[in-house]
Amino acid sequence: MHHQYLNEPMVLNVAQASSLILTLPSNISDFIVLETMGAPLLELIVVSQTPLPQIAVRFQPVLELKLNSDSFADSMFSSTISRGLGQGVRLYHRMGTAPKFCAQELRAGISIKVDVNDGVVLSLQAASKFEFATLESDIRGLHDPKVLMMAKAILAREYDYSATSESLAVYLTEIEQVRLELQAFLRGELGQCHTSLAEEAVRLDPLLQQKRQWLFRTYTHMFERPSFSRAANDSQNIDKALRKLECFELLASPELLQMVERLMEDEA
Repeated sequence: MHHQYLNEPMVLNVAQASSLILTLPSNISDFIVLETMGAPLLELIVVSQTPLPQIAVRFQPVLELKLNSDSFADSMFSSTISRGLGQGVRLYHRMGTAPKFCAQELRAGISIKVDVNDGVVLSLQAASKFEFATLESDIRGLHDPKVLMMAKAILAREYDYSATSESLAVYLTEIEQVRLELQAFLRGELGQCHTSLAEEAVRLDPLLQQKRQWLFRTYTHMFERPSFSRAANDSQNIDKALRKLECFELLASPELLQMVERLMEDEA
């Protein structure tokens, strides 16, 4: 399962408490996160407990994995899971999480603590945008079709009014990608489509289109001129000028300020 997404397994010796750090390389665009979110980022299985604990790890090829033997405080980790021989976990993004936040955490590095004092105990860093799913309870593939789950997650996501132009471009690409998959789903290219699922897909598509339109207007507004007589970054220049004026008022003498006020009154 998931063989088409993950690389060949690598066996790691974990004789002492260690941590795995999964990162997105700096030369990889945030757009690639859209592809990684459709499958587990990492799969870890305990292959040996005695005499030397060993784990087999597979992860998506666009990511980098590093084994760190340094110790970290327990308060930095949560979501603790104990695994025995032959058991393991998969690492998924939390449903409904925007790619922007997933990419930020991946670039900073996702830390997974591996403790071997009593079996193999795995802990994920606290407040993570990702989550563990044990192999025996991983039912993500048994939910609604992935395209419907992605569409619902996008619609449930709150609007990010502070998003940068790059983040908005990623959001727009994500919506376009899901809408194309919805259309292929309705045409039966992704397998036989049940009537109730088809009705739900038809209902979701216009909602995605509405959200896309709002994001596109926000995106284009970032590059529009407020007036054709001014430059696109004119508002930034005005803010800079106002800050300079405030500094001038703080440093200038009261007499000089009075002279400026009189000149302004004369011009008025």
